[in-house]
Amino acid sequence: MPKKRLYSDKEISAVLKRAAEMQRSQGPVTTSGLSLDEMEQVAADVGIDPAYIKAAAAELEAGRTDKAFHFWGGPTSIELDRIVDGRMSPAVWEELVAEVRKIFGVVGETGQVGRSLEWTYRDQTTGERMHLTVTPAGKQTRIRFFMRLADWAAALHAPALSVSTVLIILQFILLHLGPVIEMGLALFLLGAVFMLARLAFGAVARSQERKARKLLARLDDLIEEPNEALRDVVDVPVETPSRIDATLLSGEETPERAQPARRREREGGS
Repeated sequence: MPKKRLYSDKEISAVLKRAAEMQRSQGPVTTSGLSLDEMEQVAADVGIDPAYIKAAAAELEAGRTDKAFHFWGGPTSIELDRIVDGRMSPAVWEELVAEVRKIFGVVGETGQVGRSLEWTYRDQTTGERMHLTVTPAGKQTRIRFFMRLADWAAALHAPALSVSTVLIILQFILLHLGPVIEMGLALFLLGAVFMLARLAFGAVARSQERKARKLLARLDDLIEEPNEALRDVVDVPVETPSRIDATLLSGEETPERAQPARRREREGGS
């Protein structure tokens, strides 16, 4: 039997790209894309661990947010919304809360509003900082996560502004380079310190966003795992012993039951 040819990663990409082009050339495409579950199934069929597909999708989403321009160096809030297949049990909710506390290193408070379960963390000085809501929606679960980063931006940019102001005043007092040079140097100091603050806040925002996406990925697994386990359970009917003697229903006599009857007949005949 001839050995089947194996395609390299580059050839696979080229084949898929060409196939998509050929499909588009034949007319409008009926589907607009693949869901994450569908991509994981395709990956499993070609020998790729679906866990890497989920990680790659998370990196893609993070990359899209990184490309957005933020004046302060990063987003002042993080909002994530996701719908997961599966229903959540009280035991899973306890694991979710434990996972949130483990990832972010804070305790927070739990509560319930209607059908939604909530976890909230409030800072003593800045108020609410993180909010997680899990809501059942039929056979699915909706996860919403909000994190406020405006206080981080203020905590980094306010000292930077103070430092740059002090440096500008000192250079006006100590250096006598002329008004034009001094003004240029002042603008340079202000911009340099501001850029350092932007870089610092951007690093903080990216770190917190990675934690938030890691949290949602973990929540996906925790909610989906019980449902996967249920699919493997097969109900086996348990045979209970019948309380009715089957021989009575069939009208046939067993040897044990027939012997006493014959004995009575002999005694009557004698």
